[in-house]
Amino acid sequence: MPAATEPGSSAASPPSSAAHSSPTPTATAEPQRTGIPAHFAIPECAAQVDDAIVQAAFGADVVLIADTTDTWKPVGPAAQDALAASDDATACLWGVPRSGRAVSIAVVSASEAAPRLIAALRDASDTFTEERSGTATVFTGDAIEAGDVSTAVTYVFDGAAWITVGGGELATPDTTRDVALAVHSALPR
Repeated sequence: MPAATEPGSSAASPPSSAAHSSPTPTATAEPQRTGIPAHFAIPECAAQVDDAIVQAAFGADVVLIADTTDTWKPVGPAAQDALAASDDATACLWGVPRSGRAVSIAVVSASEAAPRLIAALRDASDTFTEERSGTATVFTGDAIEAGDVSTAVTYVFDGAAWITVGGGELATPDTTRDVALAVHSALPR
């Protein structure tokens, strides 16, 4: 799929009239958005996203199972390299208890490796779609091979933050995107 491009904005000037002459308005530059600040506080699992949002996306029987920060690996070598270079992360496993069906939600303090991960995701534009959401850059992919499962995954990058949501049969591109953007919207600005 081709990567989505950020829509441009253009302001149309009012038509000029010989009968009424007024100064042409000048465009005011929009303030630069900087996104999530450096050294933001990464929320603990229970505070990353409301249970109701996760359950609406992945099923009413999905609950927070555990903080899996010490064992979590994001999908793909570029993402794993970016995680290894990061300053801090919290990864959380949500799922249906005793079923093997689960979703990972992680918030990472982005590192100098994040631009390489973004470049790798852009290079995989046949697998990942790219879009803008406010100050964030969002990549969503489907049927990504992760070990012995195929998963949908969404990566959101904004300032110092990198959010990722993905997981086997419970996840679809739409649900991973919706939850990742909900986590993103709850982060401090």
